Amino acid sequence: MNVLIIKFRNIGDVLLVGPLLSTIKQSNDNVRVSVAVKAGTEAMLQGHPHVDEVFMPPVRGKSESRWHYLRRELGWILHLRRQRFDVIINATEGDRGAILAFLCGAHRRVGLLQPTKKSWNRHLFTEMRALGPAPRHTVIRNLDMNPLATRTSYRRVHMPFEQRDRDTVIALLTERGWHPHRPTVHVHPTSRWLFKCWNDSDVARTIDYLHRTHQMQVVVTCGPDKRERVKVAHILSQCELPPIDLSARLTLKQTAAVSSLSNLFFGVDTAPMHMAAALDVPVIAVFGPSTASNWGPWPNDWAGDGTPYPKRGGLQRAGQHSVIQKTWSCVPCNRDGCDGSKRSACLEGTAADEVIAEIDRVLARQHTRDNDDADRSASKPR
Repeated sequence: MNVLIIKFRNIGDVLLVGPLLSTIKQSNDNVRVSVAVKAGTEAMLQGHPHVDEVFMPPVRGKSESRWHYLRRELGWILHLRRQRFDVIINATEGDRGAILAFLCGAHRRVGLLQPTKKSWNRHLFTEMRALGPAPRHTVIRNLDMNPLATRTSYRRVHMPFEQRDRDTVIALLTERGWHPHRPTVHVHPTSRWLFKCWNDSDVARTIDYLHRTHQMQVVVTCGPDKRERVKVAHILSQCELPPIDLSARLTLKQTAAVSSLSNLFFGVDTAPMHMAAALDVPVIAVFGPSTASNWGPWPNDWAGDGTPYPKRGGLQRAGQHSVIQKTWSCVPCNRDGCDGSKRSACLEGTAADEVIAEIDRVLARQHTRDNDDADRSASKPR
């Protein structure tokens, strides 16, 4: 059987489709699983243990004519069609994926049923899958799209990276005074959507607190976007104790490698948060307008149905992860800031003390667990 999953969304969305791929791959004999994703998101699945091939549509060049670009895109679609997929799953509601599924010619084409909307693209599919009852985490929503008979659902999110990514990060960190035997926290305070970001002054205060109180090495990262770089520079200018700054210096896989070397991830609702959770690194995330029930850091040991974050705002914990969010009646609003202002009052109103208290709790729990492990190791007969 030859299966294609289409996920034309952003980096975090692509990462969280992994359990659907794993479920199909591991629960069906002689199945080949491929994915089609937007260029720039492919790193989330390249090297995934249950993905056979990753396809990306062509990107139009700055000086490329529309006609030349359309010819290249048609050639790409014909290449996919020649793969002779048996089943195609469009794991989003977008028209582009629906059209691609239809043009690829698979006999079985599965789309997402949206009961509240009437969409013309439903006619391009042979069958529609309905999501289960809300609230549902994105990982579970993706699993709802599985039309195949499977023995079980595999819910672990994998974040693949190579040893060379880890080696590159270790070299960069070592140049900046990092020591592998001292505890490390990975701080990623930015998002491509700045209305998801916490107050710069509070991030700086939290970084200083991690330095002073917990004697942790703090590594700060961000994406290459100019606005993110400016925001990180403003945060660092307010830090009394400078952290290790790797902002805008890393690939996505290298950013994951930073998390893999860390005892804790702290940040906002953004792709690196999901990457750290996939690596089983404890996550503390400050949420604003986003819906935590859909987008909270996924605990790989979660066995329930629906979502590990059922409340509407507040402090929620799932496994080793924590989400901090205001309990205001307007939260979550899923808007680009209050009244489209690109600023979120719920984030601006989240106090540093709330975050610091959760950091203290998580690190104290880690310290207790490490001591218990050391005691058990010492008590074993030699």
